[in-house]
Amino acid sequence: MHFYSFDLRDPVFEIDGWNLSFQVITLENVYGLDPSRTTITETDNRHAISCDQLRWAGGKQIAPGHVTIDVARENSALRISVRASIDQPIRAIKILARDLPEVQILDQLDQPRPVPDGGLLERYPNGFRLPVFFARLPNGETLGFRCEDAAFCAKRFTAYRQQPGDRYTAECIVEEDARYFDTGFHAPDWVLGRDVDVEAFRRDQLEYHEDFLGLRAWEQRDDLPEWARDLRLALTLHGMHWSGYTFNTYDQMREIIEFAAARIDGWHILAYLPGWEGRYYWQYGDYRPEPMLGGVEGFRRLCDRARELGVHLMPMFGANCANAWAGNFHRFGPGSYMKYPTRNVFHGNQPDWDLSRAHDTGWQAWLNPGAPAWQNELVRQITHLIEQFDFDAVFLDTVEVWVNDPDFNLREGYRDLVDRLRGGRPDLLIAGEDWWDGLLDIFPMYQRSGAWRQMPDWVGRYARIFGHICDGDPSRGSTGVFESGYSPYARLPDLPHYLPTLAFVDGTLHNAREEVEAVIARAAANSRQQSKA
Repeated sequence: MHFYSFDLRDPVFEIDGWNLSFQVITLENVYGLDPSRTTITETDNRHAISCDQLRWAGGKQIAPGHVTIDVARENSALRISVRASIDQPIRAIKILARDLPEVQILDQLDQPRPVPDGGLLERYPNGFRLPVFFARLPNGETLGFRCEDAAFCAKRFTAYRQQPGDRYTAECIVEEDARYFDTGFHAPDWVLGRDVDVEAFRRDQLEYHEDFLGLRAWEQRDDLPEWARDLRLALTLHGMHWSGYTFNTYDQMREIIEFAAARIDGWHILAYLPGWEGRYYWQYGDYRPEPMLGGVEGFRRLCDRARELGVHLMPMFGANCANAWAGNFHRFGPGSYMKYPTRNVFHGNQPDWDLSRAHDTGWQAWLNPGAPAWQNELVRQITHLIEQFDFDAVFLDTVEVWVNDPDFNLREGYRDLVDRLRGGRPDLLIAGEDWWDGLLDIFPMYQRSGAWRQMPDWVGRYARIFGHICDGDPSRGSTGVFESGYSPYARLPDLPHYLPTLAFVDGTLHNAREEVEAVIARAAANSRQQSKA
């Protein structure tokens, strides 16, 4: 985190034990309220703050502008609504909770961690997956901050030690949708609570999603086929690594499926195919069966045999990535790049695929699924493959990656993409790599890693979870096509919303036969228990 080397001299408002300040951030500067032009009206349950002039440069300069702040008491919490206008496009509005004792921040699994000397910054949705932030005080009291935002705008949370002194500040920032940057911004409501119960405070946020945004529990969802409710086991069948190394050909995948289906009804199996199209990531944007894995006929044999056994195949597709060096890229790529709000091109992850240690993947383009050209191409390719091979499910990679693009909203793009793919195909399941709350109503199924990208159990109220490709296989801990290389093997938790998952690379079935049999037996037992229920 970076800080100014001087005091911004923002006025502080004392309201129900909170010391609050407010800032308006435009595309060219940061502004605070002018205390000489600010009025406060207080009633029994409300504070109304109105300011008709702003200050900048540590309060030494003034600017025309207007800010209104409504602070309403709701039981032991404050509901804060901020509206601002100024003669520059507004990027974000910030609330600062100041003069706090030393705080610890709770992570996504509610575990406390200290605030480092340089401060702590958490981003939503790339980081925190729900716009809820908890700060624990030395006396055990927990402060809660959450935002009720139907537009799922970007948020940022910070905590840091104030200079000079030993008191702390927590910031809540909401950024306007970059498509609508304008001279006025009415920020969504923030709720600030003292001495909160963490689970109850988060439940209030989720009830907002359910009551006003249409999020449904798994049992009530209508965006998945009925067969998906009967899944009990996931098989991750690794195909071809970026380098061209083959873990399983299509015929080898078919043999693994036959092995599993001999031990549990194939109807209960989801077979996930990363690297099925050839060189993982390198082939993204040009999907077809890979000749070196068995070609069209080999892939057809795999699909036909899976269908005979009742097994549900789920090939993997890059929802927002394509190889910019591929011959077809010119048709959909140049106008579809993801961008930051100020139009810097977004580069996303850059794995060290070639082991040059340079992390220089200039060929890997990150594309916005809301951009018409890319969305149309992705729908065209996936639809053609479904019609040709009749598989049951589609996995969309890296859907959790998000940026506040000034041209096309990513969440809306995913919504449109999924609706188009499922249009006329009610029996098609579409899963995503990772979640945040704005995706929970779009994808009913996600990956989860045992040691990476931990997932709170409450997500299981809305979705089903299977193992991530970064998890090692049970024979040697190989992560197959995934870039980390090796990871210790571990089973997923034995909870109803998890599908027991087995990853298969070359040799897994032979070298880890006992564990493979045990996990399949566990899945079969779960299936029998569900049938009795």
